[in-house]
Amino acid sequence: MKLRGARKVRNLQSMNLHRRGFACLLVLLLSACSSDSNAPAGQTDPGGPPDISNVIYVGSVTDDALLRMLDLTPKHDPGQVVIVDAPDLGTPVPKDTAATFQFHLAIEATRMPGLPPGTNGKPASMWRRGFHEFLNFLAPERVAHAHGTPYNGTAYYLVITDKDSKQILQVFTQETSFTPELVDWQHLTDAPQPLTLKITSAFFEENSVPADGGPFVGGSFPFRIE
Repeated sequence: MKLRGARKVRNLQSMNLHRRGFACLLVLLLSACSSDSNAPAGQTDPGGPPDISNVIYVGSVTDDALLRMLDLTPKHDPGQVVIVDAPDLGTPVPKDTAATFQFHLAIEATRMPGLPPGTNGKPASMWRRGFHEFLNFLAPERVAHAHGTPYNGTAYYLVITDKDSKQILQVFTQETSFTPELVDWQHLTDAPQPLTLKITSAFFEENSVPADGGPFVGGSFPFRIE
């Protein structure tokens, strides 16, 4: 009888230990779920890749090139500062018709006539880049594809955010102008004002950004649509 009683006590102790272990595990799971529920909706893992699912691609640029550019820290170079030519962002932009955003790099204003684009004054690199950009100019516009033809040349990443820093429009283009489609323009006009246009540029060789290719901070331009 004593042996049976001892076995019964050990069995009860073992059951208690299992119950305590299960309870601890349940508390940890509930705590983890509670932490996740407090995170802002739509927030991505800070260590994960950026969300480019809504990016508009113009020309022969690729999403692979954009991802590689976004993986680098933009540099500050006075020659790579962007100058917005149109519209006049110093006054409210009329909302009736979609505006065409036109811009150029500050280095363009100081370049000698007839010389192709380049950086850091390196002749070989300048001519090579000019040749790539000429080829891209002749190429037909297509949808970006990570496994398509690698992109060569200069490209610009445009991001427009609202007054709460929420991204409204993302554009990756090889052109120095962009006109939003009607639905995109409507999103901009409906967004909380004022808006901010940020432009980043980079030069690509086979989808990669070389050491002297940037990316470069183009500038941040506040404006409003009325």
